[in-house]
Amino acid sequence: MAEAVISNIVGTITKELAPLIQQQIELACGVEEQLKKLKNTLSTINSVLHAAEEEHDKNEEVRDWLGKLKEAVYDADDVIDEYQTDNVQRQVLVYRSLIKKVCNFCSLSNPILFRFQLGQKLKKIRENMDEIAEDRSKFHFTVQSGRDGKAVPLKREQTGSVVSSEVIGREVDKEAIIKLLLSSNEKENVTIIPIVGMGGLGKTTLAQLVFNDDRVASHFGYRKIWMCVSDDFHVRQISQRIAEKLDHRKYGHLDFDLLQIILKQQMSTSKYLLVLDDVWNEDRVKWFRLKDLLMNGARGSKVLVTTRGRMIASMMATDTRYVYNLSGLPYDKCLDLFLSWTFDRIQDRPQNLVAIGKDIVRKCGGLPLAARTLGCFLYRKGEDEWLLVKNSEIWELAQKEDDVLPVLRLTYDQMPQYLKPCFAFCSLFPKDHSIDKETLIHMWMAQGFLQSSDGSPIEKIGHRYVNELLSMSLLEDEHKYPDDEARHCKMHDLIHDLARLVAGTECSIITAHPKIPSKKVRHVSVFGSGLPENSSSKVKDSISEFLCNAKKLRTLYYHLLVEQNKTVINLLANLKYLRILILTESEFDGLPSSIGTLLHLRYLDLSKNYHIRRLPHSICKLQNLQKLKLYSCKQLEELPKGTWKIATLRHLEITSKQEFLPNKGIECLTSLRSLSIHNCYRLSTLVRGMQHLTALQKLCLIDCPNLTSLEFSLNSLISLESLEIRNCSGLDLSGQLKKKEEDSLEGRWRLPSLLNIVGLNYKKEQIEDEEKKEEGHQGLQKLRSLTFVQLPKLIELPNELKYAASSLQYLSISYCDRLSSLPDWLPRCMALKRLEIERCPILPSPPGSQNGSYTIISPSQDELKELIPKPRNKE
Repeated sequence: MAEAVISNIVGTITKELAPLIQQQIELACGVEEQLKKLKNTLSTINSVLHAAEEEHDKNEEVRDWLGKLKEAVYDADDVIDEYQTDNVQRQVLVYRSLIKKVCNFCSLSNPILFRFQLGQKLKKIRENMDEIAEDRSKFHFTVQSGRDGKAVPLKREQTGSVVSSEVIGREVDKEAIIKLLLSSNEKENVTIIPIVGMGGLGKTTLAQLVFNDDRVASHFGYRKIWMCVSDDFHVRQISQRIAEKLDHRKYGHLDFDLLQIILKQQMSTSKYLLVLDDVWNEDRVKWFRLKDLLMNGARGSKVLVTTRGRMIASMMATDTRYVYNLSGLPYDKCLDLFLSWTFDRIQDRPQNLVAIGKDIVRKCGGLPLAARTLGCFLYRKGEDEWLLVKNSEIWELAQKEDDVLPVLRLTYDQMPQYLKPCFAFCSLFPKDHSIDKETLIHMWMAQGFLQSSDGSPIEKIGHRYVNELLSMSLLEDEHKYPDDEARHCKMHDLIHDLARLVAGTECSIITAHPKIPSKKVRHVSVFGSGLPENSSSKVKDSISEFLCNAKKLRTLYYHLLVEQNKTVINLLANLKYLRILILTESEFDGLPSSIGTLLHLRYLDLSKNYHIRRLPHSICKLQNLQKLKLYSCKQLEELPKGTWKIATLRHLEITSKQEFLPNKGIECLTSLRSLSIHNCYRLSTLVRGMQHLTALQKLCLIDCPNLTSLEFSLNSLISLESLEIRNCSGLDLSGQLKKKEEDSLEGRWRLPSLLNIVGLNYKKEQIEDEEKKEEGHQGLQKLRSLTFVQLPKLIELPNELKYAASSLQYLSISYCDRLSSLPDWLPRCMALKRLEIERCPILPSPPGSQNGSYTIISPSQDELKELIPKPRNKE
């Protein structure tokens, strides 16, 4: 991963250095000269990175050289970022002085001293970098003129559920497992059947095929439970999840004794099928505790287990004859699988590539995961790249039994440079973790992994990267609900192992007893599921001590209960280089003012803290902050009044007890791409100035029962792509969304965009040109998704939504009791892919619908016309 990390940061620094060097009047004490020399050194080093990476696994000296280089590059990035942050703060000070005279806004009050110190830091870094650059000569690296950075061609769309026709070569295995499930056992009420085999054989896929078979569903009366266990074998948690899936209730509040009684009763009523997927537990005591509960099932119940461990299978099986040893695919089936992923059609298979593919498949050892992953990678690739895979030396490393990682690493080694740090970063999530795609993209963005060369929005680049990893089968779409848009994704266990392998010491998931941290660790996650049951305060203290010693951390994803303010204070005092700080589901009641010293911070998530009441005003000094997530902070009284100063904020999610949003607040955040307001029970109105949020693409208003007015025209949000309003019982959209004359007049006065001032050569005439362009632009023409739920005052859809007719793809309206008709512009929605109406009782419905509910997929114009009431003839 070293080359990818270094190359990414070097590219970022080089891009940032150019404008800094041009700002000669801002520089002092030889800083300009240091910046130029640093830029030249970085360019020299960048030219040999690829050659160095090729020697990484073979030469310990090269590994050491790359390690030193990576540390030096990180240090340079931190210093450049520090200077840019100071520059942004001073520009905001200039902007603020246009409105009100202030002083001492910047944390760095002495610009001359700061620039002198900057010059000294840069000199030290540049000298260190020069020494490292000189050492490269002894390795005789080949200079590269450039690397192939082509995007990965996207594979045909995949679905989250397993489709039998897409699984090749497992028909016999499937029938054998089904036979075991449908057979009777005279000795035991419950039979336990393990499927055992090495990683990548398709054990989970086989289990899914069996689980979804109609014969199996009918035999067990649809009492089927799927449990992904992985290495998280907590008997209490597994028991609770089984009980909750059986009767769809929550049992987290019960003590374990009572939970066991309920579970035994549930299981004894009728036979069931339980799948325990991906079991790693070797602890016989834990297994027998769970087994005692499962054996209370009615006669004919079955437990299907998938595991890599033969000892685990032997321990869990009812009898050795029920252990199913899964073998690799026969060569011909493995070849069929490989070719099905490399070509869309049989007639598209050139014989020269098929011949090379045969040799590649022979080396896959019958592993479906290896065949599929390499097939995805070679999709639409040329003969040279096929030969590169066939002749790679890495096949020689794939001799160890049960070791498929060297084969999979071929995919990583040949992927574009820009994808490598993104892929490795995914190792921060635990195995089998459901990864929210939007969260992942925002985290990549905070780390600077996303680079736009054509001016595309950075979030769009992130979605492209996710799709590329999906197309390479390195991520898998996860559909949580039927017809879900797959907002989440997962990693196969072996792919996760690969991500951890290539991440090395860069990324670490903390477990119960963390070791002394490596100085090289930069990204850390702490998940409570990875810790022992009833973790003591000593374990939490040791984790806190570990983190405080990892002073160069850039990511802290802390998904473990934080109860004491002292813990947070210690973390903030020691981790000054954080780009990402996630402290979700905690109970500390105050964020210390030292949060304002985290000058590099881009991503801050304090969600689901039910105790925090206020945020310190120093949070407004975070001039690099891109995402602020305060979802479900139900005791939060208000946002800081200086929130408007966070010029770079792109994504904001808030829950607070405010009745009114602060004046000169959110409406000044003209960089916002998404705004979500949840559970603000006192909020009565939004602010009129929100029409200035012309970059806003997503707006969510959820559970705001006292919200009566938007106080601005949605038509002014010219970039809006998604609008979702739920459970706002007091909101009357019918009257509020009509264009108001005062909005039009007020729109002529506009706060200058902070981004135009901060670092982007702000000119008055540029803003005026923007205003003229926006005045002539009709809004809502980019709206793709519209959702209204539980709006009792909604009688008709606002007329101005007609401007979204050509772009609207998804329309959902639910529980709107007074909605009497759909708009006459609906038949013009020719791009509409899905129309959902649920529980709108007085809305005219098509034949066959019940309770005012129906769904139409890709409706035709005629179908939409039928939903519009015909005008009455005048007598």
